[in-house]
Amino acid sequence: MGEEFEREEVKAPFNMALSTLEALRKILSDIKQLAIDPYLTDDIKQIMKIFLLKRFYVDSSPLLDKEIVKGYKEILNLQPKKIQILRDGKLINQKKAIFSFELEITLDQYLIELQQELQKEKYYMPPKRRAGVAVGEFL
Repeated sequence: MGEEFEREEVKAPFNMALSTLEALRKILSDIKQLAIDPYLTDDIKQIMKIFLLKRFYVDSSPLLDKEIVKGYKEILNLQPKKIQILRDGKLINQKKAIFSFELEITLDQYLIELQQELQKEKYYMPPKRRAGVAVGEFL
C-alpha cells in the first residue's frame, strides 16, 4: 500500500552562453537608460558608461576568441577626461572629470565592435533557418 518512491532531482542544465547573453543585454539596456536619464549630467553619464563598457567587455570575454579579447584590452584602461581645477587663480591638486565628445565616440565604437565580434559567432542573431526557434527560447 504505502509504496515509497525515491524522487530523483532533475536539474535543468545551466547554459553559460545564454546567461552571459542575458547579462550583456542588461548592460546594453543600462547604457540606453543612462543616455536618456534627465537627472544625470553628461560627465556622470560618461563615467558610468565607461564602467558599463568595461563590464560588457569583461562579461563578453568568455564568448570571444582569446586574440579578440587581447585586441580590446585597452578598454580596461579607459578613463574619463579630467581637467585641473583652478581656485583663486591657482592650480590645486585636484582634477575634475568632464564630458568628452571624442571619448563618447570611442566608447560607442568599442560597443559596436564588440557586438560585431559577438555576431560573428552568431551569438546575437540566430541563423535564418532557426530564427523562429530561437525567439521562442528567449520568451
